[in-house]
Formats: sequence, structure tokens, C-alpha cells
Amino acid sequence: MATISEAKSSLKRILVENNGDTSQPAVQDAIKALQSLSSEKRVDAEWNITPNKHFHTGRWRTITTPPFPGRLPDDGGKAKYTLGRMSFNMFKPTKAVCAIHEIVNAIEPLGNGESADEQVSSWEQSYNSEVLMEISVPRTKEVEETTVLPAKLINYGVCTPASPTRLGVKFQSGTLKPNFDMTLKENEMRAKAWEETFEGAIAKEADAQSVLGKVATGASNILMKLMMGLEPPVDCVDFTQTYTITRPIAGHLDILYMDEDLRISKGNRGTIVVVERI
Repeated sequence: MATISEAKSSLKRILVENNGDTSQPAVQDAIKALQSLSSEKRVDAEWNITPNKHFHTGRWRTITTPPFPGRLPDDGGKAKYTLGRMSFNMFKPTKAVCAIHEIVNAIEPLGNGESADEQVSSWEQSYNSEVLMEISVPRTKEVEETTVLPAKLINYGVCTPASPTRLGVKFQSGTLKPNFDMTLKENEMRAKAWEETFEGAIAKEADAQSVLGKVATGASNILMKLMMGLEPPVDCVDFTQTYTITRPIAGHLDILYMDEDLRISKGNRGTIVVVERI
């Protein structure tokens, strides 16, 4: 019989062979095998993973396909999406092409004086999704070559136990910003390209909409504000974009497997994600 360590190694190998796609039968079989081994070796009759607050704390790197819709055709390299599909059309320009380098889930204490005990019935920590990516900017009159802009898209949220094997998650805000120092001389070309791409990008896209498009966008924003307290991004002088949600809708993660360095979860939309501690 395989050990848990061997089953984990097998899962990672199969993920690589299937480009991180957890919908593939081979990947799902590997996950079930790991779950079965874990269940057989468990001492407690009932798995009670979420109350251990500090077990979840840390930075976790996604090793499965990015969980965004509308993946663009690529050459087998980094997964590519439009900025609009990655952000529910929240960030602009929506048609900017983004190549994802890494997705990190950061779970950290909130510093609100909660108990430091290992096992507690209720706790709350940050649950941030950090997407490191490169945005391709086409050539312009000022910039003769296609420029690649390192960027970071962060969705800020909180998580708390919802059941012995489920984490409740609420996202409260998100920011798109450059992932390089725009003040350095060596980044002057990139800084110029970022400014040209994002200066007034929200207003420009709104102005380019048809009358019906503007009506639809306005109606959607009003509905989201009523339902979730959404404040959509606006153009800022530092060329970043930020949204906030004052009444976030709760989602959840069902923990399928977890140990000190690997977590497999299934979200409320059915997406299975595998992450490893870094």
C-alpha cells in the first residue's frame, strides 16, 4: 500500500501531466486515493480540521489551473486571460491580456486580540488571493515594442470555520497595482507604459460604450450596490484601481485533504484547488 507521502508525490506528478486541470479523471482519482489513505490513518472517527486556527495560517501557492473563466489560447506556457474575465469586468482595460505567473493564498492573523489557542471554536483570519501576473501592452507611437508590465491583483477577504471541514470566506475589496517600483530610473519605460495604459482607463472604457451598454453597466452597478454594497473602481492619480464591498456574499471552501504542507479544497462553485505551503 502506498504511503501518504507517495500519494502526494503521485498527485503532483499527475497534475503536471494534466496541466494542473483538476477536472481530469486521472487527477480526481489521485485526489480520492490521497483522501482514502488519509482517512484510513486518521485516529479520530470524525475529521475536525478547521478549528485549528494556526494550521491554516501561512502562504499557500496554487499548483492547479487558475480558477478564472475564459482562458485564452496559448503556447503551453503561462495561462492567459483578459483582465475583464479575471475581475468580473471590474478592472479596466477589460481587454488587456494577462499572463499569470503565480497565485498565492495568504492566511494571516488579523491582530484583533483573538485567542492564541491552537483549538478554538471560532476564529477569523485574513484570506487574501494574490495574483502575480504580466500584462502585455501593444506597441504605440511612444513605445515601439510590446511592453510586459509586472502587476499584482489582490482580492482581500476573511475566513472563519463554518463546519469541522468547511471554511467560510468573504471577499471585501480588491486592488490592481504595478508589481514594480515606478520611481526607479531602470523602470522608466515600464512606468510610462503603465501610466499610458491605466491613466483614465475606467473613464475611457465607459465613454466608448454604446448607449445601451452604459445603461446596462449603470443598472448592474446599482444592483450590486444594493445587494453587496459594491463601490466599483475609479481612476486614481497613482494609476491603481480598487473596489470595495461592504456587504460581501459568503462563499465557502470544503477541505478535501490537508496536512502541514498541502491543502486540497472544493469551493462553493465546485472548483477544486490544490495549494502547497511556501
